[in-house]
Amino acid sequence: MMVIFSKRDRLALTGDIRSPFSKEIQSLPPQECLQAFSTFNAYAGIYTIEGNKVTHHVEIASIPNRVGTDLVHTFTLNGNQVTLQTPPTQTAGVEKVFELVWEKVEP
Repeated sequence: MMVIFSKRDRLALTGDIRSPFSKEIQSLPPQECLQAFSTFNAYAGIYTIEGNKVTHHVEIASIPNRVGTDLVHTFTLNGNQVTLQTPPTQTAGVEKVFELVWEKVEP
């Protein structure tokens, strides 16, 4: 499985950057790199399901500290929708639960 999150209001970089591995990215102002990194998140790996819990076994991630970790979420199925919820987490001193809803759309 692969998960990719991106804020929709991401700013373009000032340089003509074609790859994050290029030497040109090193010439960008640090604030631009911070903005680009902090508005995008991705990880991938295998997953397992037990009851109403899905565990993502992270094998690669935009945040290196997540590699080798497990992310456990609860899920519910309702018709054409799957809802995934994170466990409660502290964000800026506020407890939050993030919820994602996918819906299968018939052509």
